[in-house]
Amino acid sequence: MAIDYRITARELVKELGGDSNITNVSHCATRLRFILKNASVVDSAKVAKIPGVITTVQAGGQYQVVIGNHVKDAFQFVMELITVDENAVGGSKNKVGIFNRIVDVISSIFAPFLYTLAACGILQGILGIFVALNAIDTAGGTYQILNFISWTAFTFLPVLIAITAAKKFGVNTYAAVVIACALVCPDYINMVDAGADVYFLGIKVQLLSYTSSVIPIILSIWIASYVQKFFDKFLPIVVRNLFSPMFTITIMVPLTLLAFGPIGNTIGGAIGGVYNYLYGLSPIVAGVIVGGLWEVLVIFGVHWGITPVTVGNYATLGYDTFTGLQASAVFSQAGAALGVFLKTRDKEMKGVSASAAVTGLFGITEPAIYGVNLRLKKPMVCGCIAGAVAGGVAGAFQAVSWSYNMPGIATIPAYFKAGYTSQFIGFLISILISFVLGVVLTYIVGFKEDTVEAQEEDLEKTAEKKVSDHAEILEIASPAKGLVIPVSEVKDEAFASKGMGDGIGIVAEEGKVYAPFDGNVEAVFPTGHAVGLSANGIEVLIHIGINTVELDGKGFQAHVAQGDTVKKGDLLVTFDKQLIEKEGYDSTVICVVTEMGNAAQLDVRSNCKVDRLEKVMSVK
Repeated sequence: MAIDYRITARELVKELGGDSNITNVSHCATRLRFILKNASVVDSAKVAKIPGVITTVQAGGQYQVVIGNHVKDAFQFVMELITVDENAVGGSKNKVGIFNRIVDVISSIFAPFLYTLAACGILQGILGIFVALNAIDTAGGTYQILNFISWTAFTFLPVLIAITAAKKFGVNTYAAVVIACALVCPDYINMVDAGADVYFLGIKVQLLSYTSSVIPIILSIWIASYVQKFFDKFLPIVVRNLFSPMFTITIMVPLTLLAFGPIGNTIGGAIGGVYNYLYGLSPIVAGVIVGGLWEVLVIFGVHWGITPVTVGNYATLGYDTFTGLQASAVFSQAGAALGVFLKTRDKEMKGVSASAAVTGLFGITEPAIYGVNLRLKKPMVCGCIAGAVAGGVAGAFQAVSWSYNMPGIATIPAYFKAGYTSQFIGFLISILISFVLGVVLTYIVGFKEDTVEAQEEDLEKTAEKKVSDHAEILEIASPAKGLVIPVSEVKDEAFASKGMGDGIGIVAEEGKVYAPFDGNVEAVFPTGHAVGLSANGIEVLIHIGINTVELDGKGFQAHVAQGDTVKKGDLLVTFDKQLIEKEGYDSTVICVVTEMGNAAQLDVRSNCKVDRLEKVMSVK
């Protein structure tokens, strides 16, 4: 059944506290990322049950709702229901640590345009394959045009970042774009290429290239938010719209060139340098760690922290090793989902796992993780093990990605470059190992089914085994003398529907009720009209008459108390049959099994006349 994401959006907004509690919302490939004023008012269990929602994650100062491939549809409908203050920054009442704040900033900035970067990366990879096959003339106009198209998003990456950072930090979007454009302006690039000393107000400018840079523009727009707020606060409204952007741009571009640009480049280089240093110590160990733990970071939503490193590697090195290792983790979880598909007995899970496996092969692993592997636990572990093994293989071959991408079948061309065939073959081997090993491990290790259909099948098998063993757990005698009828014929819907349990009714010939087996007295109603007994984990209720509780004990005399131990045949209750019927009540004695314990089958004898203590039911 198709999911109506308009309904999904409406229920989400409701359960997240309404428009007044939602400060901002963005989305990535599979998640809606909410910034809430107060996340404590949200019941995550209710949110997870909304049709179209796979699961929820609270990380990085965000309330993340995993939707899957239709996240864009859900996002559009959510945006129709809420009013987002473009100038609002955060606003959450929840305490968020510095690391979570950084992750929140990175995810909010990069998520909106990652697919655009990946698209350009795929185009670069395809062009590389054509060049290797001599299928395209690199001196021709077709190649040259397609080539500069493939590099455009990376060349002007600071501009893309400026747009999303402006929304995140509450800066005028167009002012932010102008600041970013200034850093990649041809005139500035010519100054960098010329190499001559340049001074601004007597201060020497460190001429650096900011094309494809990340940290400098983020720092610049963050500081710009404070500069803009200052002028917005003190400038008269009549000139604010003109002079606030002017002062912000005029101040921030030189400040970025003098300070924040060099600082940002240093920070970005240091972060990338730490990872690349560790990778250089042992690519195999790095592969095991990345392949085994990457999807764990995805679960907690903190995987965005590596994005500046990968983007920085492409800008400075021309390639990235992390993505070459990360691919093993992606394909292994897709393989684990396929293993579930092959192993599961549940039709619904087969459909979910098959879809998740296909989606995972194209790089979107959230449906596989949340909808299948993590839900069943063992497949998630199997996927992590497979990813670690394959990541080690990728590290051994020094597999790399030559252009930005999100690992998946469609982006394989991004890992190929003429002259580096062995690395590409090693990469193919690693993702094949991760996928196949994920399938095999999951199928061999197995998992405990958590679906209703599988549970019912297990119960049926257990019942069949117990019946075949003919192991009688408890024999239940008639607690009274008279005509035995099926409980379904009792003139009380609560009992006749078997909602209280299966059993019998006895049209009693005398006003005495006896213990039908050796056991314990679990309950004696104050009115004396009902007694609860137990033995071997089986619980039985004996109820005298229909609606006789209304007599308030009149005509009943209990001879046992709660906590007593009784033997089969002990007198439990005496009752005045004539008085009950004179008062207009049915005096049928009802005996039902309310708890089967570990038993699987109840055999009932009815439509017969019995003496007291004659066998009428047996539990197996």
